[in-house]
Amino acid sequence: MKGIMSVFKRRPAPTAPSFWHDLQPPEAIYAIGDVHGRRDLLAAMEAVLAQDWAQRSYGDVVLLYLGDLIDRGPHSAHVLDHLTAPAPKGVRRLTLLGNHEEMFLAFVDRPEANMAWLDHGGDETLNSYGIYLTKSEIAGMPRSKVLQHLRASIPRPHLDALRRAPRAVRSGGARLGDLDGHDLGHACGGAGCGSRRLDHARNSARDVGAPRCLARGSGLNVCAASCHGSL
Repeated sequence: MKGIMSVFKRRPAPTAPSFWHDLQPPEAIYAIGDVHGRRDLLAAMEAVLAQDWAQRSYGDVVLLYLGDLIDRGPHSAHVLDHLTAPAPKGVRRLTLLGNHEEMFLAFVDRPEANMAWLDHGGDETLNSYGIYLTKSEIAGMPRSKVLQHLRASIPRPHLDALRRAPRAVRSGGARLGDLDGHDLGHACGGAGCGSRRLDHARNSARDVGAPRCLARGSGLNVCAASCHGSL
């Protein structure tokens, strides 16, 4: 056990992110929120978005994930597998840190001090990694044993990607992010235009519809969509 712990301690931590990430404006940003562990809904949503950018012949697209990617749904590990995999040609992925990801990282670092996360969908996230421990079982285990379970089951690239993730992005006239669990965004399509609130189109499992676009045809194209993955 001592050897295992020392190996993890020697690994360098990812560079701490800044709050804002400044993104060179692409042709279009598709902002996706509220995945909440639903890989199935995310796949359906991305298929709809791919049709949209193909029809409009966008060659430089950013898929912006606004946090709250994990918890509640059954596929959190698969969602992070997907987001850490290479993106399609002409597409960049940018993941922002939401409050659910923050709770996850806090639990991984100090499980004994962050047990409340398990009541906010954390149980389902652990299950998606093959960790089937109850809250009482975790509370009764030595901290080193809990950390061993977590580190053996959760891929390090998942944790590194989240630790590097900024909280919000600025690109042209757009300001997008997930702050304190509330998605925010303002989009501006060209010089002198007014800033507008970005409200997600709420889509259920039976209604993954077209993205709602706030700025189109002048400057940066910004569209919003939500998997609304809460079960």
